[in-house]
Amino acid sequence: MDSPLFFIVVIIAVIVLAIFLPRWVRRSSGSAGDRESRRISASRLDEALHELGTTIVLRAPEAVTREIVDSIVLQQPRKFTVLPDGGYGIRFVEPDDTVMRLIAAEDGTRLQVEGFREYLGAPKTTQFWAELRSRVAAAATARSIVADAGQDVRHRRDATTGSWTLH
Repeated sequence: MDSPLFFIVVIIAVIVLAIFLPRWVRRSSGSAGDRESRRISASRLDEALHELGTTIVLRAPEAVTREIVDSIVLQQPRKFTVLPDGGYGIRFVEPDDTVMRLIAAEDGTRLQVEGFREYLGAPKTTQFWAELRSRVAAAATARSIVADAGQDVRHRRDATTGSWTLH
């Protein structure tokens, strides 16, 4: 064991490990981080899609429902916008980042998200939509109008623009 060849082999092995081990560790930890990031992003996206797919039905004619929604939207012009085509917009960057519509339903009028844009890989207006739904429900209840959760709607993503529309 006093042979210098053994020590030379050990020193070369340590040098080779010192060269290649950091790259391997960096690459494997980076790919593990990417996998975890995609998993977390997918779960957050699922939650956001569920939230934006939730609708509210007011058991009232469209004119009464529009009056309720208009009063709430006009109170917060930084968050919400009345669009020229009769819909409503939620602003994150642009006034129409999320577009909502009133739809005639068999048991009243349904307020639903028709489409939305994503920023940085996810929609950013879910909290505003939840706030608007709760305010509309509270205002309807104050006027003795029944407000129920409506059927959930699904949205489909256009990969080229990053926008989502009703499926």
